[in-house]
Amino acid sequence: MKKNFIYILVALALGCASCDKNPYHRNVSNIQVEFQTIPFHTDVEKVGMQKDEDGFRELQKKYGAFLDTYITDVGRLTGIPENRTELNTLHTFIINKWIQELYRLSDSTLQQNKPMLDKKITNALKYFKYYFPEKNIPEFYTFITGVNYSMAIDSNIIAIGIDKYLGSNNDFYNSMTIESYIKRNMNPEKIPADLMRALAESEFPNGFDEDYLLAIMLQHGRYQYFMKCMLPDEPDTLLWGFTAKQLDFCEKSEGEFWKYLISTDNLLFTTDYMTQKRFVEDGPFTAVFTKESPARVGQWIGFKIVESYMKNNPKATLEDLFSIRSSKEIMSKARYNPK
Repeated sequence: MKKNFIYILVALALGCASCDKNPYHRNVSNIQVEFQTIPFHTDVEKVGMQKDEDGFRELQKKYGAFLDTYITDVGRLTGIPENRTELNTLHTFIINKWIQELYRLSDSTLQQNKPMLDKKITNALKYFKYYFPEKNIPEFYTFITGVNYSMAIDSNIIAIGIDKYLGSNNDFYNSMTIESYIKRNMNPEKIPADLMRALAESEFPNGFDEDYLLAIMLQHGRYQYFMKCMLPDEPDTLLWGFTAKQLDFCEKSEGEFWKYLISTDNLLFTTDYMTQKRFVEDGPFTAVFTKESPARVGQWIGFKIVESYMKNNPKATLEDLFSIRSSKEIMSKARYNPK
């Protein structure tokens, strides 16, 4: 009787495993990860508010070049005169009432969403260690720049601009002039996806040897594939920052997108910057298609080509994917042919 019971349990377990149709799922249950989010924004607020010279020297020891870059950027972005000392620049930035309100809202939003963020980021980092067991997890900082940066990469540091994720309907954002296609992604739920994109760019900064449109599309496609691997359960709307309607439009129009790209005046091999921008940079839509389309259609097609490459080359690892320097190699081995 006992043997039969064990057999049934095993059969059920195998049955459940076979029911998982998500090809990006991996067993990461036994992988242990530790990460720390360092509250850089709190440290600089305390020192900047008090204009504490001794505290500032301690900040310099702790954060080094990152602190210098941060102060230079916030001074430039908020119009603080360049002839001030770093501590004076920081003090002027921090005591601004607008910045203080951002601090209050950012701390509150971060605290409310901490359980969700910790869970998703921990799981994503388990996948990261699954695919790249020899790589180190970078340090994560939180920082505030006056709604200017979502993520910043500096050596082995990724800084999260927590003031860019207060919620798309936040009154603070509504008081600003922010395009709707940008504002809809300014939610705390978007942090894990944006963090994994930053991690991909940090770990694999080198693109292809070519600089034409196809290579740029495929580099974005590799980054997006990385995100999908790290966050296999995250909705594509969050991974891409598209609405459900835009995503559906992409799925239904994939063949038409590709037909346009391969039949228009050697478009895939253009090195013209303005032409490339139309297909890979953010915006309300991709102008050469209809207003129903999202922007970044070139990135989306690049991801589809990369996904096809990995499907048709099952022995290729993520490390292998990013080691390829020729976009034509991926294109030829992807056997990409959307209907």
